[in-house]
Amino acid sequence: MTYQIQALTWRGGVPYQQDAVLVNTKIYQDKGIISTLDECDDFCVAVADGVAVSPKAGITSRTLLRLVRQMYGERGLLDFDVLQHRLNDTLADKAGFDGSSSTLVCAYTDNNGVMIKHLGDSRAYLYRGGWHCLTKDHNFINELKADELAGLADDGDSTHCYASCYHALTGYFCVDKYGDTSTITPSHQHISLGKGECLLLCSDGFSDVLDGQFLPMDDNMVLKDWLNDSVRQLRRMTSQAELDNVSVIVVRCVA
Repeated sequence: MTYQIQALTWRGGVPYQQDAVLVNTKIYQDKGIISTLDECDDFCVAVADGVAVSPKAGITSRTLLRLVRQMYGERGLLDFDVLQHRLNDTLADKAGFDGSSSTLVCAYTDNNGVMIKHLGDSRAYLYRGGWHCLTKDHNFINELKADELAGLADDGDSTHCYASCYHALTGYFCVDKYGDTSTITPSHQHISLGKGECLLLCSDGFSDVLDGQFLPMDDNMVLKDWLNDSVRQLRRMTSQAELDNVSVIVVRCVA
């Protein structure tokens, strides 16, 4: 299979960029940039969103993607337990990093299709006749739903009306000098992309504002145009001052 890949990372309305994106070997972390179009037969892409309430979150998200890039180059796959160990080895002894945290959603080709793994509330979506969310956020409200304590129907983004405490993350990578495990087991799934189908990875700054109502995609759409149109869509939905960091990667199967 052959894939086209393009990514956007944008600071939005906050003073610091704590998101970072990985497209194969290149890492982007910028106040506003669209990557060059990449066309390849194999890929590894990822979005890391530094947790804002933790220290040095932007450095941690970028460091995590460097470790992702290194591991995929070594193994051709990603092991989140090993990533957590390596994150601690890299940052835990440095001043000011204890407790620094980041989410991660990644996708990479293997022999039979595309593997998707995530930890936190950065998401993956599939475009197949419309956009469909593939991941469940690792947060308190979804834990309640899993335990059948919340009394909510499982309808994707319906929990947006609940108090922010319910959206507190229960899973993420965390720099911890006294331990060496992430706070929850990551989720993973395997998919196949057919010609014209797309995979989208994003931080919550994109998915929360648009609430899954992403622009349609077709075979003739230029990916850069779709990303620029999506930024305009975000600006119509809310003021820039209210926007969080925004990161998006689109992978389209072209042959």
